[in-house]
Amino acid sequence: MTALAAAMVLGGAGTAEAAGPPVYSKYAVTGSTHIAKPDAGLDFGPGRFDMYTLIGPYTFTGTFTLPPSRVTRSVPGVGRVSGTVAFGPGHAEGSVFGGFSGSATWPVAISDVRVNGVPYDVGPDCGTAEPVTTELMSDDFAGGNGGRLESTYEIGAFENCGAATPLINGFVPGPGNTLTLDLTAG
Repeated sequence: MTALAAAMVLGGAGTAEAAGPPVYSKYAVTGSTHIAKPDAGLDFGPGRFDMYTLIGPYTFTGTFTLPPSRVTRSVPGVGRVSGTVAFGPGHAEGSVFGGFSGSATWPVAISDVRVNGVPYDVGPDCGTAEPVTTELMSDDFAGGNGGRLESTYEIGAFENCGAATPLINGFVPGPGNTLTLDLTAG
């Protein structure tokens, strides 16, 4: 009997009620994102995902915590530009019934920018004007084990980056970015 059939037999076809308080799970997280416009890749991890699941409806809320990542790219007319990118913490919610289907919102911040090795002040509040939203999906995710989550997402405009704001907004925001996160129970 499939999980869906079992749920329908045991609880009817309506919305399932939670069977007690949320169950806490912790996952180690590694992963990467590819930012399309500058053709830049960032590796994440090790980080963690703290997840609270309601048994019955199998809905969850949680927080992704990833360490900052360093990126260096050549920018035509500027030279080598490097910076530290902080992705999150990300707030997530969704369903873990028959896989993983959820969305996560992530503030994205940039710091420690250097142009040709020389520090470039972007201030302490350089980041996306609105958090980035990723729709994370996995058919092979299993509670207690983990799995690979994938998303394609868009990055919006940056603000509060001082004189670098136009350069960053000309070089980073846009659609077609990808995110892969590998979750391992632990």
